[in-house]
Amino acid sequence: DLKGPISSLLGLAYLAKLEVKDPQAMEYIEKQYRQVVRLNDIITGLINLTKLNHTGLKKETIDFCKMVDDCIQSFTGFQNFKNISFKKNIDTSIDFRAEFVLINAILQNLIENAIKYARNDEPYVSINISKTDNHVTIQIADNGQGIAEEHQSKIFQIFYRATSDSDGSGLGLYILKRSVDILKGAIHVKSSENAGSVFTVTLPVPEEENF
Repeated sequence: DLKGPISSLLGLAYLAKLEVKDPQAMEYIEKQYRQVVRLNDIITGLINLTKLNHTGLKKETIDFCKMVDDCIQSFTGFQNFKNISFKKNIDTSIDFRAEFVLINAILQNLIENAIKYARNDEPYVSINISKTDNHVTIQIADNGQGIAEEHQSKIFQIFYRATSDSDGSGLGLYILKRSVDILKGAIHVKSSENAGSVFTVTLPVPEEENF
């Protein structure tokens, strides 16, 4: 019910951007379009949040290589995407079973943020996934805008946005943290303004998988 009207608004805005010639009108349409996109992101985030609370999630073997590639591919429409260098170091021998929705939420939100706040000159996103006997470690590093120290303790709060320049919903990192908590994992953030961020997620391997 909520997504239907938003999709219609996005479609109408897209048509208007193709047909309207007046610069002033186009400026208003562009501002309206950005707000509808933000509303769409909020609704999508809330839908994803309800999925996390669903107790019937099924565990499956996670193909980290495919999941990472799919996540990256989903952001090709971002304006700065083509300028970013992606560096991947993924242990292909990892045998890890978990709820797909939760692992995807972790990777999707970490990669999205790294792309969204990338720097203009020689940006990169580094994705490292490895496994020890007891844990799987997911580390996403970038050389982007970074997060000011005073915001770092608050970024996982619902609807919190560390910068007014962002069009984000304030839900992404909250959903990420909820996913990590459900999996009984931990997340660590190391970040400096204008120098980049490193997010490290550590997930315990279920006992039945420890051979």
